[in-house]
Amino acid sequence: MTEPIRETFTLDLLEWAPWLERATEADLDPALRERVETYLGGVPNSDYIGVLANDFPALLARALVHRHVYTSNDPEEVAHRELGATTASRINGCVFCASVHARMYANYTKDRTVVQRFLDDGLEADLPPTARAVVDLSAKLTSDPEALTAADLAPLRELGFDDLAILDVLNYAAFFANANRLMLTLGEPRAAKRRGISG
Repeated sequence: MTEPIRETFTLDLLEWAPWLERATEADLDPALRERVETYLGGVPNSDYIGVLANDFPALLARALVHRHVYTSNDPEEVAHRELGATTASRINGCVFCASVHARMYANYTKDRTVVQRFLDDGLEADLPPTARAVVDLSAKLTSDPEALTAADLAPLRELGFDDLAILDVLNYAAFFANANRLMLTLGEPRAAKRRGISG
């Protein structure tokens, strides 16, 4: 078994090990078991979702919210959304979520350097203007949401973001601030197991 990784923010692929049983390991009514197993067969990150499936109605409601917080599938806007999620995850100390969303950001931008600098240096990292504005807005939303004002949206507006693009960043950062808390209380990140090459 690999060692837990709780403090090192990384672009590396990580695994997540639950501390609780997955719903499929519990004593479920046969009809509910069939529904849970069917649902879990079609989703990624099955250990995490498997634990959340212990409250199956709540998991289904969460999935609906997750699908409806996006306002765009444009790769550039998705990259901004992923950086917002990375910001929330870094602030909340969720190494696993930060890794996932940092890799997504790097994938969409085709550039690992910006997000690696952010993971290494945190909120004070030297970032390009758009990344800086996304990080600052997501950080304010994560750390002090009740203090968020229209003035906090101005830097993104000045960079050409419309209302929906700004909402996309805010929604995703907020959603993953919640996801971070679930990940942190239900399990822990671990280094991915190395797959050996058979000779």
